[in-house]
Order: sequence, then C-alpha cells, then structure tokens
Amino acid sequence: MVRRVLLGALLITGAAWAQTTPPPGYLPAPPPNPYGPPTPPPNPYGQQPVYGQPSYGPPAYTPPPPPPPRQFEIGGFAGWQVSTDASTPNGTVVIDGSIDFGGTLAYSIRPGYDVELAYIYVPTHARFAAFNPALSSDRVALGEHWIQLGGVVSRPLGKIEPFGAISAGMVIFHADTIHFQDGTSYSTSDQVRFAFTAGLGFKYWFTDRLGLRFEARALVPVYFSGGGFWVGTGGASVGLSGGIPFAQFDFTGGISARF
Repeated sequence: MVRRVLLGALLITGAAWAQTTPPPGYLPAPPPNPYGPPTPPPNPYGQQPVYGQPSYGPPAYTPPPPPPPRQFEIGGFAGWQVSTDASTPNGTVVIDGSIDFGGTLAYSIRPGYDVELAYIYVPTHARFAAFNPALSSDRVALGEHWIQLGGVVSRPLGKIEPFGAISAGMVIFHADTIHFQDGTSYSTSDQVRFAFTAGLGFKYWFTDRLGLRFEARALVPVYFSGGGFWVGTGGASVGLSGGIPFAQFDFTGGISARF
C-alpha cells in the first residue's frame, strides 16, 4: 500500500514539473551586451582571434618656402628739380630749376634691404646777383653730376612697395665761363664736393620683374672750409668747419627692372 502511494506521488510531481518548465529548445536568448559588440564566438582551432589595428605614419609637415634669391635691380628716371639760393659775402648765387635724369643699380642683401648706387645729372643755369650791380653776372650753364652710394629700405604691400633711401658720395659742379656786367669774364674749374641725399617714394610692380618708380628726394652738397688737429694734456681733438651752401629737391618718375 505504501509503495502505491509513493509511486502516485512521483507521477503527480513529474506532471507538475513538466507543466511549469519549458523544454530545452525553448529557452530564451540571452540579452545583448550593453557595453559593446557581442563577444566573438570561440575559435574552434583553439586560438584567440586576431584583429587588425590601424597604423599611422609619422606626421607630415609642409616646409616653409625658401627665401627669395638675391637679385639686382636697375632703373632709369627723369624729373624736375628746384633749388635754394646760395648766399656769399658779396651776393647770392641764384640756381634755376631744371630737368634732371639719371639711373640706379641696386643689390638686395636681404628682403626689404638694398644697397643702391645712383647717378643723377642736373643740367641747369645759375647767375651771380652781387650787392654791387657791376659785379653781377649773366646766366651761365651749370652741370651737376651726383654720384651716390647708400641704402634703400622697402616694405612690399602687394604690388605697391613704399621705400625710403639715404646715400652719401660726391657732386661735381661744371660751369661754363662766367661773364660779369662790367665786361670781365672768369673761367672756372670743376669743383668736387661731398654730398648726401635722402628720399621717399614708392614702386608699382605691374609684373614680377617690371615696375614704375616715383620718388621725391633732397640733394645736399657740403663744403669744408677748414680743419685742425689738437693734442694736449687733456687728450686729442679734431675740428672741422664748413656748411651747406644750398639744397636741391627733385621729383622724378621712372621704370625699374629686377632680375
């Protein structure tokens, strides 16, 4: 009797378990991995999978452009000059305004800085207005040859290039025979004087090699009337006397080419 009761209890418990437990094939799938892609399945050959890693080469930097090569610049110009009068103890030398023309040759030592050699010729006239009218002179042809060496500083702004220039050198004065009002005449010799110039202007480059040049410049001769050298218990010193007899100003335009 007891066996029959145990067997019945086992049958009833198995039927209840079958009703509440799904078969193995109907088990729900596991939820996806919320932290990334699903874990790859195991390799049947017993090795872990190998994933390719991206490779990056060394960074590439664009080198700066090379500095422009040193270059020459040659130019010619023409314009008009005006002059102040030159005062003397006996009267005034009046120098007329006239055309002037010349040329330049420059060498670029680095961008924006040039060494320039300039030649300017001024074919003008002059006369001596003396305090005694009998000693005044007629107008006489006067040629001025300015030979200057100096520096030019420029700052390109697109096609326009403003610049400033300063130079030093010499000026040669060549005058014809001077005829005075009293009938006498005087044959002059060439005079060489130290001189300097200073100017401002701009260039307009309508191509890389060819442009226009416009400039306003002061031309100043200097004369030295005497000098001395002294040595004493306090040391040594040098003295030099002179002055500026007159100043000229020219306004020129021309053409420049660089290569």
